[in-house]
Amino acid sequence: MKTAIAVHTDEDYERAQRRVAELSSAPDSPEKARELEALAEAMLAFELRRDEAVH
Repeated sequence: MKTAIAVHTDEDYERAQRRVAELSSAPDSPEKARELEALAEAMLAFELRRDEAVH
């Protein structure tokens, strides 16, 4: 069973960015595509929450 990707802190966000960079050099696969999509969604949700907190 896979766990969901969640970004709650700036450190999580930085870790997610590093993982995206790692994946970008990996061969294309369905697993890579799924992980990149999950990372993008988690990072976007974090950015939206952070923006709402500022405004």
